[in-house]
Amino acid sequence: MNVGHFGLFLVFLIILVHGVADIVKILMEAHSELSMTVDPSNTTALHTAALQGHIEIVKFLLEAGSSLATIARSNGKTALHSAARNGHVEVVKALMEKEPAVATRTDKKGQTALHMAVKGQNVEVVEELIKADPSTINMVDNKGNTPLHIATRKGRAQVKTSYAKF
Repeated sequence: MNVGHFGLFLVFLIILVHGVADIVKILMEAHSELSMTVDPSNTTALHTAALQGHIEIVKFLLEAGSSLATIARSNGKTALHSAARNGHVEVVKALMEKEPAVATRTDKKGQTALHMAVKGQNVEVVEELIKADPSTINMVDNKGNTPLHIATRKGRAQVKTSYAKF
């Protein structure tokens, strides 16, 4: 990536963080490669938009290329991991709709998006992830923890209660 393109990418990321969808769309029309550009930690525009919960931008980027949902950062986390951890239920739904298989993707710690979701406060995200792929309930991370183990350790009583539904 040349310096000029990297500068444009940095501006693009700043706009993504602030959720200015109209400007994102204009930049993407002029420079469609921005959606596939990554920073040194392999973060894409989709990762940034998902982390911030900018659903309109997430949907726009997924329309530009649904395979974006499968790209992991250098730590192994996908956009779904970030959205789940931060409780962005609409973003989680959009990502799962475009790329359902990403629910079982693990990061470098062996954690799925469900492992990340139970660390947060949004039970609806946990329920959406379980509903999308119930097998994730029993997936263990590199330390042998299931999402329920993590929820219990973090004192997430609502999450434990939602497990009973499935």
